[in-house]
Amino acid sequence: MSRATFQVKPSEEGLPLVDVLSERFRCSKKQARVLLDARQVFVNGQRVWMAKHTLKLKDVIEAVRPESKTHKIEILQRSGDLIVVNKPSGMVTNGSDRSLEVRLQHELNNPNICAVHRLDRDTSGCVMFSATTAGKEAMIPLFKDEKIVKIYRAIAIGRVSDSLKTITRDIDGESATTLVSVLDRNRDASYLELRIHTGRTHQIRKHLAAMRHPVLGDKEYAGEQRGNPIFRAVPRQMLHACRLILPDQKNEKALRVSAPVPEDFQAILTALKLK
Repeated sequence: MSRATFQVKPSEEGLPLVDVLSERFRCSKKQARVLLDARQVFVNGQRVWMAKHTLKLKDVIEAVRPESKTHKIEILQRSGDLIVVNKPSGMVTNGSDRSLEVRLQHELNNPNICAVHRLDRDTSGCVMFSATTAGKEAMIPLFKDEKIVKIYRAIAIGRVSDSLKTITRDIDGESATTLVSVLDRNRDASYLELRIHTGRTHQIRKHLAAMRHPVLGDKEYAGEQRGNPIFRAVPRQMLHACRLILPDQKNEKALRVSAPVPEDFQAILTALKLK
């Protein structure tokens, strides 16, 4: 076990200790409470075990870092230079020493592996990588010409109407369209399938928030998530990239790759009685 020491940031001031531990250690609140129950957490040198202990700016927290089980990244499909993997939530796609890109480079013993596109840190599902820089460059025109189909699953807050089939709203000055299909719904939440050709930053999250049906668990666009008490137990934004479809290339058939809904997502669906 290793110990970690950090100082409370302005954005963390006033938050419960358990929330900050969960966020800093990228673990569940249940795991954070285990640390507290084991009396392994200190605030300003004083042992604290109350999950709701309110933190102040510049408080110094010392805690045992929870052990995490490292599983190999699941490779969904390989075709030539292309590698499509099932990204776990809580991991950035690239740009960090702890990114999915770096993990793949190590696991496949290939330092040239590079991300072709990205998912948000807390979004799970299909992500495409290339084993070579040339392979990545060959894919760029397909993304620019909107030939790659990206299909997502999301749990949205509220009862989404069947009339909401298309969302067309500019994002950062660029056109963006999201196709919406309701799979199941009730008074509290809706289970959606969403299809996008464009890939604007946070497109689905921004579009659904604009329709007043934000993605459940979205800390940036959903605001305070009241209503069903289950909402408070949601570990991350409920958004999953379930399918990628690439067009025919060089006499090869279209590539269709799917990633199953992960356990944490399925658990929230079950709790909300959605299917």
